[in-house]
Amino acid sequence: MPPERRDALRAELLAETPRWYVPAVHMLVPSLCGVAMMAIALSLIRDLTPWQLLTVPIVYVLANANEWTVHRIALHRRHPLAPVLYDQHTPKHHMLYITDDMAIRDRREYRLVLIPAYGLFLIFVTAIAITAVIWWLGFRNVACLYAATAIGYAVSYEWLHLSYHLPHDHPVGRSRLIRGLRRHHAIHHDPRLMQRWNLNVTVPLWDVVMRTVAEYPPPAQCDRE
Repeated sequence: MPPERRDALRAELLAETPRWYVPAVHMLVPSLCGVAMMAIALSLIRDLTPWQLLTVPIVYVLANANEWTVHRIALHRRHPLAPVLYDQHTPKHHMLYITDDMAIRDRREYRLVLIPAYGLFLIFVTAIAITAVIWWLGFRNVACLYAATAIGYAVSYEWLHLSYHLPHDHPVGRSRLIRGLRRHHAIHHDPRLMQRWNLNVTVPLWDVVMRTVAEYPPPAQCDRE
């Protein structure tokens, strides 16, 4: 999309932003709620054993795989069960932000980068429901570790994704780790690659497992697929 068309799209999307929208509230309220729930979950742990700690890496890997799967199935293809995910992601987010121009221009654009607050709270509610089942089965510490890890993963997704779309001179982007992850995500924003490649937004673990890591410029097979 030519720059002037993206500028027009940006203006159109910003014009659609409700007057009551406050970017800082969108960023901080769900995140602080998530951190509070993590703290509560960790405070309920009693007599932790080493094998129970395995819950953390197991849940992290499963969350990473789920992130990759949802991104591929629902965010870049219109899924009948959740068409809104595609509508908010591909025609808006990916049309506005491309590999060589990822930065937001206006804080109101947070709503184009962050998960809608209701979506993040739905993730929290789902995690709490699963936690309740694990607790009911008699695995108190596993339940607490699951809750802390799953909710923490969702919060980290939000913060990392936003950091990739901040201006390049922003202090957050000075970290070598953030620069590397941002580059991985920026490559995903190439229209030729977005449906299949670099689908992890957090750590690209499942991209490595599924062999969907692409470099830039894209190799010939990426152009064909």
